[in-house]
Amino acid sequence: METLVRYGKTVNKMYDAFNRGDIPYIISCLHNDVIWEVMGEPDIPHAGIYHGPQDVKSFFTSMNNEVEYTEFVCEHILENEHLVVSTGYCKGKVKATGKLFSSIWAMTSEFNDEGKLVHFRDCYDTMAMGRAFRK
Repeated sequence: METLVRYGKTVNKMYDAFNRGDIPYIISCLHNDVIWEVMGEPDIPHAGIYHGPQDVKSFFTSMNNEVEYTEFVCEHILENEHLVVSTGYCKGKVKATGKLFSSIWAMTSEFNDEGKLVHFRDCYDTMAMGRAFRK
């Protein structure tokens, strides 16, 4: 996928980094006061609201301990000033149960003038993932 806009390029690089396991790159894109929101029901341990780069790093550690993604594909990136909306799909399994899940997703990423991510929100099929977590 090629994007020709500033923040959209950053978001695309962050997805590429996620797919290769380069979490430090993602953390380097965050503002010190970032708010990182991951939707989910109580069955999804890594769901929640995270504040600051260290907290977001703990999110990725938790998620990586719980879930193995077999596919994570960004299909569209749309940018309007400081806001980027991206959509795609993912497939994976919950490590503790071995159960598979799949979902389409939409994510919003808001940047400040310095190009740092200040607010992230992840929306996906939480019911599908929650079912995969249940034993």
